[in-house]
Amino acid sequence: MPGYTSPYVLMQFPDLGDDVSVLMRNPQLLPPREITPRDVPTDDKGQPLDPDDAQKVMYEVFARLIVAWKVYDASQTPPLEISEDADPVALFESLGSGDAQPRIGPINVDNVARLPMRIISRMMDEVNATVSPQ
Repeated sequence: MPGYTSPYVLMQFPDLGDDVSVLMRNPQLLPPREITPRDVPTDDKGQPLDPDDAQKVMYEVFARLIVAWKVYDASQTPPLEISEDADPVALFESLGSGDAQPRIGPINVDNVARLPMRIISRMMDEVNATVSPQ
């Protein structure tokens, strides 16, 4: 069949949990406009005036790239009340995997912002590979 061999990238994260994955369009096959963030105002040193806006523009790019995901909202984990003399090892073992975390809903900018840093970093690696392929 004619066409590109890998139009999608499946990223799996077994280290984060069972069946955690993101399917995204292969950024190496997309035109630059699809992976170029919109401009944000910068100061005279080229730094964004609003760091939150700079982060949001990257989430906008990710939201355009993601096709499907099975990810969970770890930010919904309730805070723990821990005594000052708690043993970290014993505490970790007693917590186990914790309560079930809800799945993150539809793919949009707000939900991309709720992804774990591990997933965000991996997506950034995929996008950066288009700029400087090995």
